[in-house]
Amino acid sequence: MSLFPGSPATHLYLLMRIGLVLLATSLVVRGAFAKGTEEFDSTISKPIQFSVQLGVDTWKLNTPDKSEAPLKGVDRLYLANSNTKWSYHNPSAWIKTTGQWDIDSQLSLTYKARADQSVGTQLDDLHLNYRLSPKLGFRVGVLDYKTSWCRTYEADSPWIQEIDPFCTNRVTNEGTLASPGVQAYLSFAPSHYLIQTLVGVYRPKAFGYNEDEFSNVANTKGVAINNRWGWSINALNLENASEFRLSWLAARQENNRDFGGYRGQDAGALYIGASFYPTEKLNVRAYMFNSLVEQASYNYPPTYTQILENSMVRNSKAVEFIYQINGKNTVGIAMARYTNNWNLTGMNGYESYTNPNYYRFTQKGRSVTWRHDWKHGVHTSLQFSKSENDQLFANLAAKASGTALGLRLGFSY
Repeated sequence: MSLFPGSPATHLYLLMRIGLVLLATSLVVRGAFAKGTEEFDSTISKPIQFSVQLGVDTWKLNTPDKSEAPLKGVDRLYLANSNTKWSYHNPSAWIKTTGQWDIDSQLSLTYKARADQSVGTQLDDLHLNYRLSPKLGFRVGVLDYKTSWCRTYEADSPWIQEIDPFCTNRVTNEGTLASPGVQAYLSFAPSHYLIQTLVGVYRPKAFGYNEDEFSNVANTKGVAINNRWGWSINALNLENASEFRLSWLAARQENNRDFGGYRGQDAGALYIGASFYPTEKLNVRAYMFNSLVEQASYNYPPTYTQILENSMVRNSKAVEFIYQINGKNTVGIAMARYTNNWNLTGMNGYESYTNPNYYRFTQKGRSVTWRHDWKHGVHTSLQFSKSENDQLFANLAAKASGTALGLRLGFSY
């Protein structure tokens, strides 16, 4: 959701102002509530929790010239300069903030928001959470779909940019982030596991939150219908901190109808992930994300005859190793493989037509990172990434590769 349109030229100054305002607001709010905490439920030790992360990133990119790379080969390397919402600048500032207000022992208000040149300004979470019982609760508002384990808001993440396009790139991940909706969740603890389940119904167009989201499929006609629903199951081993997640997110969508016809599509995304600790300091995380969009195209009114069917299958597989050397130093290594296959089937016009490999795309990424935590919430991260892709579109084949060396200076409060 874009909150501040306009030229990105002043965004660095704007982001710093936002950070200072948030820090000042936090101090004022904490001071005010410190004087009157007796008005809150006595079981709540900290009725208001607030955090902010901000900093500056700089990248040394070694990629082909965008104008000379066919099939948007540079953007599809998914490095720091790929498909940015604001015009790419180096260095670039960023800010992330989260907060929770425990209104009473059953009701709380939560938010997450961020701003950077990759996504622009975005509200990822703003909801009321009502706990009907220790096991059952409901959420309403702008909700995280809970379909993945992206480290976007983790304060101790060593990554400047995660390797998986489903976590970092707006033309890939938009349909897997958040939406206005309603969720019901259930938690229980059989044996030494904590099981968390949820089901949700979502309407991305509600309140003008995201009127253009179309499962990351190219669309120039606007969106008429966008209805989503999904579920998630998360299991945490309370003895060794191993964790497993299985989630599903579905959608029914149509773009606007006009004299040129329209398109309707059904989408589904499946996420399977596992995280465990082979040793006390080493975390291993592996997952697979699979997205399928089945689309039908219809010609002009009033009959709207179906003229084409196609399917777009996107798949991401990633593995990540993060090792905490000590309280100040963390290193990580990650590898990912992302594919996008677009198949044309059924009819093309009124003639039988099938092309199972109309568009094929494979991208491979590898990254290593080192994070050092200094005093007073300051940290630095150094990351090296390498990416390469292989594309085939109709009869055109293309390849591209590139590297990126990044440095981050960050601050957490």
